[in-house]
Parts: sequence; C-alpha cells; structure tokens
Amino acid sequence: MKHPFFPLAILAVALTACGQAPESTQTTEQAAPAEKPAATTADKIDKAAEATKEAAIAVKDDVVKATSDMIAKVKSDERVEKATEKAASMVDEAKVVAADMAVATGIVDDPMVSHAARAAAGIKKFARTLQGELKAAMSEGGAPHAIKVCNEKTAGIASDISAETGYNLGRVSLKNRNPDQAASGWNQTVLEEFEARLANGEPIDKLVFKTIVTQEDGSQEFRMMKAIPTGKVCLNCHGSEIKDEVTMKLDELYPEDNARGFKEGDIRGAFVVTKTL
Repeated sequence: MKHPFFPLAILAVALTACGQAPESTQTTEQAAPAEKPAATTADKIDKAAEATKEAAIAVKDDVVKATSDMIAKVKSDERVEKATEKAASMVDEAKVVAADMAVATGIVDDPMVSHAARAAAGIKKFARTLQGELKAAMSEGGAPHAIKVCNEKTAGIASDISAETGYNLGRVSLKNRNPDQAASGWNQTVLEEFEARLANGEPIDKLVFKTIVTQEDGSQEFRMMKAIPTGKVCLNCHGSEIKDEVTMKLDELYPEDNARGFKEGDIRGAFVVTKTL
C-alpha cells in the first residue's frame, strides 16, 4: 500500500525543481503567484545609466593603466636613446683611436685615414647634438619653435665641437637658408658632384668627399664633406607644403631663405670639415 503522503512528496519535488516549492504540504489549493509588473521606461533608463556608469569606470581604469604604461615606455625609450647615443659616441672614439694607431705604427701609410676618422666623428656628434635640440624643440613648441632653436643654437654647437676636436665644422647648401651657409668655391663643386652621383644611383649615405690639398703658401689643408639627406621630418620646414605659421617664422628669421621645395631623399646640403695641417 502506498504511503498516503507519497503524491504530495512528488508534487513538492516537482515544484522545487521549477523554483516554486510550496509553502506547505497541505492539500489546500493555492492561487498562482502574481506576475511581476513590466519594467517602465524610467526603470530601463535607470538600469542603462547604471550600466553606463560601471562601463565608464572600467574604461577609466583601463585608460589610466594604458597611460601609465605609455609613460613608462617613453621613459624607457629615452633611456635607451641616451644609451644608444653614448654607445655610438664610444664607437666613433674607438674608430679614431684605431685609425691613429694604424697610422702611427705604419700599418697604414696614409695620414688621411686618421683625419677622416676624426672628421667623421665630429660630423656625427654635430648631427646628433643638433637633432637632439630640434627634437626637444619640436616637442616643446612645434616647428616654429624648432626653427628658432636652429637659428640660435646651430652655430654654437658647431663652434663647440670644432674647439673640442680641432677640426672646423660647418654646413653648406646649394639652396641655403642661412646666407653664411651658401656653397661656393670647392665645396660648391663637390655638392654639384654629389648631385650627379645621386642621379646616377649612388646611395646618399655614400656621398662623401675627402682630400688633402696644398695651398699657394705651401701649407696643407684637410677637407671633407658628407651629404645631408632630406628626411621626412625635414619637410616640415624644407618641403613644398609648409604650414602658414612655419612660413611666417621662416620669413621672420631668414628673409633670404632658399631652402624650400625639397623632397624626401634630396640632398639638402652637406657637412663641411676642414683643418690646416
């Protein structure tokens, strides 16, 4: 004989599985639970607003983290950049020492080797120092500020490195910005030769000239030139499409400016190194 409460137990299990366990096991019939009222538009808006707020907080946290990571990376990049510059300088110094030893010991019977190594090291230091100043100026105040810094500091940088190395450093161009940097005489001839060599397919970084000449008074002079390529960033101030504020600053500081209209890869000018021997 079945237990008298067996049907009720089955009903309780079924209702529990549906999440609707009866309040008691009494056989009294119960009314169906009332349905929840439909969410109003205001409720939906409040719910969406809360979700949006939570999402905004999550995004904010992500942005803060990403910004912190970016700052850390920039600092790391700056350290790497400085270390790279230091390493490059050490390599240049090592090349100078090696060239001096080769000449002094007679391994190389050509004093040009030593002078060329010193001149090349001076050019690289000049370029690195000037690029560092211009990069900082661009970050601080854009191209107009970089033009001002270039106008004020380039001559001093060249003078300091010349005094340090004993070799006179400068720059010249067939399309000069500074009147003092107009190519003439032998360096104009060399620049024209560079243009011809580039047109014939020679890579611009290989455009180097070096010689030792005997002058009328019998003294000798070491001469070296290395082409300056026009990079993409150079076009901000030397290209064909220059912003108005840049043009205004150029007209202010260089009223006789001829150094515009360059394309990437053009010869913008050349470093010049000389030394009386």
